[in-house]
Amino acid sequence: MTDEARKNFPKGLAQPETGFRFSTDSLLLSSFVSVPNSARVLDLGTGCGVIPLGLALSNPDADLNITGIDIDPEMLESARINIDLLGFSNQIKILGCNVSNPDFAGPESYDIVVANPPYWCEGRGRPCPDEGRNKARFEIESDLDDFTKTADRMVKHRGKVCFVFLAERVTQLLASLTMFKLEPKRMKFVHSRIVKPAKVVMVEAVKKGKPGLIVEPPLVLFDENSSDSVYSSRALEYCPFIK
Repeated sequence: MTDEARKNFPKGLAQPETGFRFSTDSLLLSSFVSVPNSARVLDLGTGCGVIPLGLALSNPDADLNITGIDIDPEMLESARINIDLLGFSNQIKILGCNVSNPDFAGPESYDIVVANPPYWCEGRGRPCPDEGRNKARFEIESDLDDFTKTADRMVKHRGKVCFVFLAERVTQLLASLTMFKLEPKRMKFVHSRIVKPAKVVMVEAVKKGKPGLIVEPPLVLFDENSSDSVYSSRALEYCPFIK
């Protein structure tokens, strides 16, 4: 059962029926993060646990201790079910906590902090009647600065912080990171097709790192030779979970 669930990931994951559904963005971030042989990792706003699971599956030989936090009880339950299903209960733990008020560990407890924060400010974008979806899409419980502030508090000196965020708000993301002394070091834009504007951006920052940003080649998700939405071989090589 466990081997089959890992092979089929992310298919078959438990998710709240009426809540926020995980997106390709979280899967891509789990492939973007550069993981050492041993690390403590914190996922802010973990949802149903997709990023921790993606990290564990992408780095089977690494000694990872991963914590995911979320404020939504249904998401927390789904995450725990998924972690048990894929057999990572000894490696990944899920905690109920507001990103704005972390009270589960001391400062600088983690080597890496990751997040897929809400993309929209309230008043931007189309609201959804489902409260859970709104909290995941819009900055209601916690805004971008709450995520970066907590990332700065929880990550070790010279530790890494990795976010996936809306490309059109990249200047806000970079400003928020630098405001909390998280120096952007690596960035990759993600396009649906090369002729289309980037939809999201992934950024790696280092706590109190030296200036010097590398903009990596863009990731183009769909095959340009197909009129249908068929993932390109390069995209699948980068992140096999999007299959």
